[in-house]
Amino acid sequence: MRNKFEILAPAGSYETFLAVLQAGADAVYFGGEMFGARAYAGNLSQEEILQAIDYAHIHNKRAYLTVNTLLKNNEIFGRLYEYIAPLYEAGLDGVIVQDYGVMKFIHDNFPLMEIHASTQMTITDERYTDFLKKYNVTRIVPAREMSLEDIKKIRKYTDMEIECFVHGALCYSYSGLCFMSSFIGGRSGNRGRCAQPCRLEYCNKNLLSLKDLCTLDILPDILESGVFSLKIEGRMKSPVYAAGVTSIYRKYVDMYIEKGRKGYIVSQTDKDKLLMLFDRGGMTNGYYVMHNGPEMIANENKSDKSLREKELFEKEIADKYINRTLKEKINISGSFIDGSEASLTIYDDEGNCITENGPIIERALSRSMSKDDIIKQINKLGNTYYESDCINISVSDNVFIPNKSINELRRNAIDTFSKSILSKYKRKANIVPYEFSENNNANEAIVARVSTFEQAVTCIDMKVDRIVVECELFSDEELNTIKNKCLDLDVECFYGLPRVFKGENILHNKPDFDGYYVRNMAEYEYLLKNNVKGVYVADYTVYGFNDIAVNVLYENGFNEVVYPIELNEKEILHLMNPMGEIVVYGRIPLMITANCIDKTLGKCHMPKPSFGTIIDRKKAVLPYLSACKYCYNVIYNSVPIYLLDKISEISPNKKANYSLCFTDESKDTVNEIVSMAKMALIYGKKPSEIPDNYTRGHYTRGVE
Repeated sequence: MRNKFEILAPAGSYETFLAVLQAGADAVYFGGEMFGARAYAGNLSQEEILQAIDYAHIHNKRAYLTVNTLLKNNEIFGRLYEYIAPLYEAGLDGVIVQDYGVMKFIHDNFPLMEIHASTQMTITDERYTDFLKKYNVTRIVPAREMSLEDIKKIRKYTDMEIECFVHGALCYSYSGLCFMSSFIGGRSGNRGRCAQPCRLEYCNKNLLSLKDLCTLDILPDILESGVFSLKIEGRMKSPVYAAGVTSIYRKYVDMYIEKGRKGYIVSQTDKDKLLMLFDRGGMTNGYYVMHNGPEMIANENKSDKSLREKELFEKEIADKYINRTLKEKINISGSFIDGSEASLTIYDDEGNCITENGPIIERALSRSMSKDDIIKQINKLGNTYYESDCINISVSDNVFIPNKSINELRRNAIDTFSKSILSKYKRKANIVPYEFSENNNANEAIVARVSTFEQAVTCIDMKVDRIVVECELFSDEELNTIKNKCLDLDVECFYGLPRVFKGENILHNKPDFDGYYVRNMAEYEYLLKNNVKGVYVADYTVYGFNDIAVNVLYENGFNEVVYPIELNEKEILHLMNPMGEIVVYGRIPLMITANCIDKTLGKCHMPKPSFGTIIDRKKAVLPYLSACKYCYNVIYNSVPIYLLDKISEISPNKKANYSLCFTDESKDTVNEIVSMAKMALIYGKKPSEIPDNYTRGHYTRGVE
């Protein structure tokens, strides 16, 4: 029977798994040996996961596996089935996913298992669920930047379970939209290898490092907003941390259930204990009650509790929860009657019941067994999952049964009882073959993504094939002018939709465009529901990372898919993408953030958008855009991707559109870049000079 609410705890090891259940978790999420978003956690071996699944089910708990990274073709076709199948057959309750290909793969091959949409999917609008329900997704984990009001809107819209983070580390970027670790250090967050460069100093101060989330004070608000599962972050943390945090949230969820809002009182002592377990520089209620601000940034003020206090508290947690196992209450009845088979019946309050028979009971030749003697042997349950609540047996006078036989009967009965519980979770996997034929129908074209009116006019005058007008900086009047100019010169005019979508009327007073660059699936559903005509392009943040994911996008109505910017040349060539686009120039947005650098610095300029810069510890200058219209920041790489000299090599092998992404470039720079791209595509001529400051991105190296 499911609880009213679920406390969902992290486990980076089997020891932690046991500890958080002992501390009161209703469910545990963990990674295995591959495909998890915490590649550097201890994680569980395949054998440990199988043990964990059984252990959870014996104790009426749930076990979820993280497969919340983007998978390449060789992984989704060559390794995913063999990885999941034995866990599915053992009764794994759910899988947390980011990749649309993984989502469809699990839906097709493992239909009786829950699919949970990870926070890595960047779910910021209720319409996203319309796409997810096609694949029987049962639970969503919205972006951590969602407010309580945002969550209420989702709850009203869908019957899917909602899981939200309530404690632990907060990313500065929207999860799933961060390339900072990937492009600066080669360790991709989308592949579970984030190096956390946001925790470093920028401009000699903490600008991108947020305090840890702590929601004890607003827990009733979260529960009443419609959240079912309360998720604790921390698969990289110790068993003591995970168990300690879990125990405190168990206390307060139970308090709310028992006493309601009026009786819900949080003690400062418990908040201090949480800081003793881990203190990054204060704690915050996060985005539930504020959208951004300097109050959320980690500071230098750490917990003033003494080391001795911390050690005592951690010892208390270890003594209570570490290396201990849960015990389930069972009732035992038995019959030891002369001339009949010995028998034990085990049953519990959940309706589980078995009877196990043993040897024929004989009369004693010398010393007989008393009832207390037999009960003592039956009650030896120390190394099992159980403890007796009541033992009631019938025993004839003057009978004898060896202790060895009683012990064997007890062990067999316990084993049969466990198997009867676990049998309800077992199932058989099936395998669905996937075949995709290559169908490269792309018309090679130069696509210019522009951020300013001057850039747009320059690109149109130079007769690029397609303009993509980024939404953040243009007025409606400028958009109309650009659209008319494109019509006059026969240039396709596309609109780049917001990088984060929260239900705004994003096309109000806008002209009709030839097509739209979609940044997430909620925007796609918005276009469909408003019957917006045009070509739909899935941008690289919609992640067609493998052939199944690409196929999902085309099956759902997309006309084109931009190749992910974390795939290398060979991986792009191996994708069966009929209408692809490759980014060959431009500063890549490393982060899309709800938190605002300008507001943190006390320079809020709402509602007027503005460019700024931050400087990292290596003196690299990173431009950023405060996009006030949508209240998010776009932090760009310090240098642009430059593949213009590669176009003539790519073109014969993979027909595609070639995308030039302009941010703050001048008219002259735009002119130069467009000219080089056209020379390379039309005449196969490489640029005579390559700039000093540029990156190949992942085109030559890829990500692990």
